[in-house]
Parts: sequence; structure tokens; C-alpha cells
Amino acid sequence: MKKNSSVSPELLEFMKLHSIPNLIALLKFEDESLLKMNGFGWRLMREVLVFRECQ
Repeated sequence: MKKNSSVSPELLEFMKLHSIPNLIALLKFEDESLLKMNGFGWRLMREVLVFRECQ
């Protein structure tokens, strides 16, 4: 991942809400599963897709 990539406060809050310990764990979720989770929307999906591109 690029060093200048930073996780938004909204994504951090979502991860905290769902007890997701880190970005690596988050990226293991399938897109469809994330979109079904409370508090996750298209804006956060776009952010996750950018992180996946950087992997």
C-alpha cells in the first residue's frame, strides 16, 4: 500500500463499530458483505476500492 494512503475518520468509525481490527482485515471482506453492513455506503466503498488498488 502507498505510504500516503490514510484511512478516513468515517471508515475508522465503521471499523470500530464492527470490531474490525485493521485495514488488512477489512479488505478481506467481500464488497457485497460490506455493503450490507450497517453504516457502510458507496462513499466508503469507493475508499475501500482505492485501498484494494494499492495492494
